[in-house]
Amino acid sequence: MNLRVDKSSAEPVYAQICRQVVELVQSGLLQGGTRLPSVRQLALSLGLSKNTVAQAYDELTAQRVIETRRGSGTYVCASPEVVMGADLSRRREMAAPLNGSPPMRWEPYFFRSEFFGLPLPKGGGKMIRFTQANPDPALFPFERIKQVANNMLWSPREFFFEIGNPQGYQPLVEYLEKEMALAGVPMAEGQNDIILTGGFQRAVALLLDFILRPGQKVAVESPNYPNLLNLLIAKRIDYVPVPVDGQGMDTDYLAGVLARGEVHAIIATPLFHNPTGVCMTQERREHLLRLAIQHRVPIIEDDWGRQLRYEGTAVPPLKSMDTGGYVIHIGSFSKCFLPGLRIGWITCPAAISKLLVRAKMGADRGDSYFLQALLYDFIQRGHFDRHIRRIQKEYKKRRDAMCRALAEHLPKECRFRIPQGGLSIWVELPAWMESLPLLVLARAAGVDFVPAALVTTDRRDAPGLRLAFSRTGCDEIEAGIGILCDVIADCIEHPDRLEGIKPGYEELYR
Repeated sequence: MNLRVDKSSAEPVYAQICRQVVELVQSGLLQGGTRLPSVRQLALSLGLSKNTVAQAYDELTAQRVIETRRGSGTYVCASPEVVMGADLSRRREMAAPLNGSPPMRWEPYFFRSEFFGLPLPKGGGKMIRFTQANPDPALFPFERIKQVANNMLWSPREFFFEIGNPQGYQPLVEYLEKEMALAGVPMAEGQNDIILTGGFQRAVALLLDFILRPGQKVAVESPNYPNLLNLLIAKRIDYVPVPVDGQGMDTDYLAGVLARGEVHAIIATPLFHNPTGVCMTQERREHLLRLAIQHRVPIIEDDWGRQLRYEGTAVPPLKSMDTGGYVIHIGSFSKCFLPGLRIGWITCPAAISKLLVRAKMGADRGDSYFLQALLYDFIQRGHFDRHIRRIQKEYKKRRDAMCRALAEHLPKECRFRIPQGGLSIWVELPAWMESLPLLVLARAAGVDFVPAALVTTDRRDAPGLRLAFSRTGCDEIEAGIGILCDVIADCIEHPDRLEGIKPGYEELYR
């Protein structure tokens, strides 16, 4: 029985206990016949005198809410009619005319969601997991975060906890304006503006609500980031898949899609595409922009991994090439800093920035100023740059360990590409091999991965898998890749190993 008392309240403490017990009984959390703590036990747990608790119990007994059984203890009265009295009877009388009503039909609102989650596999035993392409909590800069937060809370400001401007905390907005300008995006007044959001998916949802009308479709890459596909499904937005090859989104294929006139927005990941790791070539970038201009279709640029480059020359965002206001850029701190901070930003043409801010205000009023101020202070103290240098070094080491292990152990019938950045590696299996049956065998051997079936736009199985290296150490990577490659090699040599294995999503991820 979880009770709380406020000794400074004008309401007597014994009355607070009575009120809370009655509320727990009426809500059904304390049912008839439930044994209550003794007067002594409850007094100790609440830090009160026994007399105060005894007074409360006497009052509850008088109200016929509880009863004392000699030699046994104190219990909630067994009869709900006695416990809830006239209040329950009155509610039942009011509901009587509706008795026998047909149940609400929720089926029309259902959507396919069995593949939304990626919970841990069932069963015991150690499992090497290459599933989460997220920052490693072991690399979170807790001491520096604690220092910044302590300083903020030592002398708190009112605006930390107010509902602020939905555009976001202005010092952080101005910092991002400078960063985008350094990346080549025109940020002078009247050109482009920054709007802070609660992460990438909140940004995409805001933009799709703004751009699309009911029944309109969006073009997306295939394969794709699972959570983007889940978002589109949950929002009942139809999408048209566009293949991805070694040069990024197939813009020739996209040209045919746009020619049909059914697509009204394009979502593209030009840098470190998830899950393949491919970077879109300059030729494809230019073609993509020309298509957007030709068909007057906006492009939403997912620039999730800019800070996670391990080699090669930094490539400016697609938005830096946009002279006509066709590209809306989305950046995020989730993959390079703290995923739970949920801070991202939109860089959009100035012509729509006010409307987007108002749309954001209408949808959620705004985000946490405290978290945005904490991030800004963390950046200003130089901690963020130091953190980026540290994780770039560590994730590069883990990427290299995975690539070495794959190069050594992966059967020649399979292929993989070394990504210049990001948090995962895409492995292409033999054309006849599907990922879900292989996952069952790999899990039995102690290794987990993201199957192609979770990242294809139609959720059909395919010969590929994604291996994330960001949350596993080098030794574990080498051991896990060795085990996985042995399973793949065994299946290539004995294809019958995969026969009869037809797991459903519910079986794998429930």
